[in-house]
Amino acid sequence: LDHIIILIPYTTLLDPPAWITDNFTLSPGGRHADNKTENKLICFQDGSYIELISFVNDDPKNREGHWWGSKSFGIIDFAFTDSSGDAEIQYSELAKRLQELNAKEGQSKFEYAEPVAGGRKRPDGVDVKWKVTFPVLNDGRQRGEFPFFCHDVTARKLRVPLEEKNVSHPSGAVGIKEM
Repeated sequence: LDHIIILIPYTTLLDPPAWITDNFTLSPGGRHADNKTENKLICFQDGSYIELISFVNDDPKNREGHWWGSKSFGIIDFAFTDSSGDAEIQYSELAKRLQELNAKEGQSKFEYAEPVAGGRKRPDGVDVKWKVTFPVLNDGRQRGEFPFFCHDVTARKLRVPLEEKNVSHPSGAVGIKEM
């Protein structure tokens, strides 16, 4: 597991409630490259994190055409990652495995779309880049039912700051046990 995404109101992202700040250390995330969303992170010692994400100013226009635009507040998605960071190789291997699975009798077709570039600018001005591979939504499937994959283009430590100050939480949490 790389991370879980929780959609929250923009005002909550800017001024998190005590139940969050009393239990977790928040790390700055930044504004995504599409300028529609911003985030903050709750990073854990095990390398996973929770992404608190909001549509900028809760503007409905920012939801238009966005892959999470129709989602209500709460847990909306989750991602896996790989250590190689090479999205095209990982996609090719995944597509091959799914093609073999889909060829089996009685299996409904399941596939992933080709990698798409993404990124965000951190508050310190650093550009973070990655590629994401999302499941193709067919047969009534919805975003968040199956993982997407996040492949780092820049170093993962730029996307997920795992320094001790960021992974030490008042609650003592060290990771995500289950979803």
